Amino acid sequence: MVSQQGRLSTGLFVLGLLSCGVWGCSSSPSSNGGAHTGGTTSSGGTTASGGSGGSSGGTTGTGGSSSTGGSVASGGTVTSGGTKGSGGVQETGGTVATGGSNSGGTKATGGAASGGSVTGGSATGGSATGGSATGGSATGGSATGGSATGGSAGSIPDGSAADGPAKDTAGTGGSAADGPATDGSGGSQGKTSPGCGSASPLKTGNFTESIGGTSRKWMLDVPTNYDATKPYRLIFVWHPLGGSGSQIVSGGYNGLKSLANNTAVFATADGLNGSNSEASGTGWWNANGGDMKLVQAMLDKINAGLCIDQERIFTTGFSFGGMMSYELPFEFNVFRATAPCSGKTGVIPFVETYTNPVAIMAFHGDSDTFVATALGKAFFDKYAARNKCGTQTQAVSPTGCVQYQGCTVPSTWCLFPGAHTTWSEEPAAIWKFFSQF
Repeated sequence: MVSQQGRLSTGLFVLGLLSCGVWGCSSSPSSNGGAHTGGTTSSGGTTASGGSGGSSGGTTGTGGSSSTGGSVASGGTVTSGGTKGSGGVQETGGTVATGGSNSGGTKATGGAASGGSVTGGSATGGSATGGSATGGSATGGSATGGSATGGSAGSIPDGSAADGPAKDTAGTGGSAADGPATDGSGGSQGKTSPGCGSASPLKTGNFTESIGGTSRKWMLDVPTNYDATKPYRLIFVWHPLGGSGSQIVSGGYNGLKSLANNTAVFATADGLNGSNSEASGTGWWNANGGDMKLVQAMLDKINAGLCIDQERIFTTGFSFGGMMSYELPFEFNVFRATAPCSGKTGVIPFVETYTNPVAIMAFHGDSDTFVATALGKAFFDKYAARNKCGTQTQAVSPTGCVQYQGCTVPSTWCLFPGAHTTWSEEPAAIWKFFSQF
């Protein structure tokens, strides 16, 4: 179980340019001594994800060649003096080496934070008010602190996503080193969902689920050229505090949709209002395990209605969305990789059910005081231990990222210059990271 901790400050979320409040955006960061998460969030902010694709180093070389020595001598008459000799042997040199993976990136695109003036003066930075979200901008909601939300990991009841059947049937995802070969469609030849070949596949749009008597809204994006016979990647993108699923949609799923170019299915949802001792707002409070049950319901419906590659399901998000992406692979046994951005533990109650290796590419600003940088690194280190990484690292692209060596699956930590905000390099880096699988 994970303790509840931290305090957060608020602000307005500015994509790749301004400092964002914890789980939201802020124009002026504040510190609460460690576990911070304040400010309203722009769910329209681009939570980028991408990552490092594994590269291969070394080439298979050949050394030596088959040669012949000697010749048939002639001295007027043919003698038996020279013989046809053989010299040299055919040998092979070099081995096929595998090297670290690189992550690249281009500037992220996303909405700008708008609306609302900061009011109040609580330790969490007050609540953000005013305006409804338009386009990719985040409005409404209030910043939450880094302290734990009500409830505990043990509060998730039986029948929740933690023990749902989908986690046992979807497979562990394996490691990048032995990932499934891809076919021309972009799908893999691993396990596929029941929805493959469906004559009535799900369409892009909004859906609702009743979770514990509460209506929950979620959104789905299906490639325009969807082919029910080909398995697709499934990527979940979670909004920050004060945001919404519709903002993630309008922001192109944090810039990933255009990069995927019709090779992936995307899903997001609306969080619920919640609070802890520090603040309140829409987010992933997981009261009574509700958010984890929603994830399970989404997985069930998407797998039943679409052709999904069960070995290529991913999660990413910024701030509160980053916290979801850190924790989901502990609750569910379906995620191949995760790309949390500026998140930490201690706010969302969850059950640490699975500890199999899961590839990770995590991002955090080096001067983040809303969700303290050290707290984000601490959760990444939990994954490094889970993935059996060594202590040595190798610099990879984009600048600021290092890949840990000796891991069973790719494990990359990216520290960029900035506070609690998204990084322009994130979308391309996250897509590159996911697309290697």
